[in-house]
Amino acid sequence: MSTSNLPYDPGKIDSIVECAGSLVGHALREKTNAPELQSPKQRRGSFGNALEEHFFDYKLNSNSMPDFPKVGLELKSTPVKRTAKGEPVAKERLVLMQINYMTVVHETFETSRLVKKASKILLVSYVWEKDSGPLDYKVEMAELWGLPREDMAQFKIDWETVVDKIRSGHAEDISGSDTLYLEACTKAANSTVRTRQPFSAVPVKPRAWALKASYMTAAENKLREKRQAIVRTEAERDLGLLELVRKRFDPYFGMTEEGLCRTFGIGKRGKRTPKNACALVTKSILGVEKDAKVEEFAKAGIQPKTIRLKQNGRPKEDISFPAFDYFELERTPFEDSAFYGYLQQIWLLVIYREGNDGVYRLSDVTFWQMPEKDIPEARRCYEQMRTNVRNGRADISVKSSENRCCHVRPHAQNANDVRPQPHGTPVVKKCFWLNATYMKNQIERTLATGRHR
Repeated sequence: MSTSNLPYDPGKIDSIVECAGSLVGHALREKTNAPELQSPKQRRGSFGNALEEHFFDYKLNSNSMPDFPKVGLELKSTPVKRTAKGEPVAKERLVLMQINYMTVVHETFETSRLVKKASKILLVSYVWEKDSGPLDYKVEMAELWGLPREDMAQFKIDWETVVDKIRSGHAEDISGSDTLYLEACTKAANSTVRTRQPFSAVPVKPRAWALKASYMTAAENKLREKRQAIVRTEAERDLGLLELVRKRFDPYFGMTEEGLCRTFGIGKRGKRTPKNACALVTKSILGVEKDAKVEEFAKAGIQPKTIRLKQNGRPKEDISFPAFDYFELERTPFEDSAFYGYLQQIWLLVIYREGNDGVYRLSDVTFWQMPEKDIPEARRCYEQMRTNVRNGRADISVKSSENRCCHVRPHAQNANDVRPQPHGTPVVKKCFWLNATYMKNQIERTLATGRHR
């Protein structure tokens, strides 16, 4: 690469970042002479490749050197899409680098190739549009970024969780649900590709270190707007997120919801407790303002959920999700559905247990995400309801006795609270529910194993 004609100085980070900033608000078609690109549906990475080759003018390569070697700077591009409310969210995870199973077992987190590679990143985000091509995506942000210091404790836990499986000879058991911020995602030309692992003869899928889409959404939103993090003391600096959360909750275990509301001044005496009281209690315990989002939860895609357990450990109620649209259900594959998105989410379960006096008291907190082995069962429930809708029988639900994990039933104010269906008369609003018996077993398992510590 000749540097004499470049629009930036490859030996100065400020010059590179300033050059990237000139793209903001523009598409590659406006700023380069790049030829028409393949559809990203056929070849992922089209935008990133064009950015490297036609905007920054350097040859594509697969070596491990930083993209801007003189300053040790990596270039990463990431797509953003808009929700129905117009809010920006990361369309996908950000892949950082391939995992070398044979060498990663000899690294420590602090000295790992991952930490070195992700310490200085030029992050270019662009707005993905369904009906546009890569050359027409508008760049919305170009910022110098790196793994935040305040997240390193959780990154270390995530990294060690994955590497410990490789060291134990069980790389085949690695799962995205093992971790919060960082994940080991599958990365190969097709699903049949396998590679070696060091301490087992079992061939495994190639994987890469990646930042989860939820983390990228929060990281990019933080660059746009400020969020409030849980303030750590020096002694708490190296705690994982669950440890930190549990430490904050510990002084309040044994208190009733009413007592917690009084303690934190939530709701006025003599008036009805607000519907979001439990969410406000959680923020108050964590020291986060009531109108702010918890930064760590946003990064990990964590959604707080209050669970009330009876004396036998069974949830007082099944767990519901928002009511679905029958037309949307019919046309949407399971992997693209809102229901699948909920199951991929990590939940902070704030647990209240019933005492001998019938009063529910705060007893524990834990993170939970549906295990991958249960996803096919949830898919079966989804497809069964989808078939009912296709057949004009949206009035027929999926019973809890028909599925181990979940079911479908009404989620409406009354019998007149209905929605249209594609092949019949309007039907009462319904939603997917997680079975209380299933969640009893999941909560017991999660608390026993201390998952996500």
